[in-house]
This record gives sequence, structure tokens and C-alpha cells, in this order.
Amino acid sequence: MKELEENTIEQIRTLLNYLEKTDLLKNKDILRCLDVIAREYGGKLVDEN
Repeated sequence: MKELEENTIEQIRTLLNYLEKTDLLKNKDILRCLDVIAREYGGKLVDEN
């Protein structure tokens, strides 16, 4: 997987944390977001639950 810039990773983390704490996103939705981001950069996120 291509590496994201550290600043970009922190921005994504901050945004997802905010959306979760304000109940705008649930864990399942967060995993979908992370999957889209990972695929964009050549990786793959697998949720086996």
C-alpha cells in the first residue's frame, strides 16, 4: 500500500473520530470509509466479523 503523508492520516483519523463521537457514523460506516481510502491507495481493508 502506498504510504499516505502523516498529516493526511492524522486528518482522516480526526475526522472519523469526530463523526463517531457525534453519532454521525457508526463503526460499520467507518470501516467502509477506511476501505475506500485503503483501496484508493492500493490496499485493502478486510472486516472478517
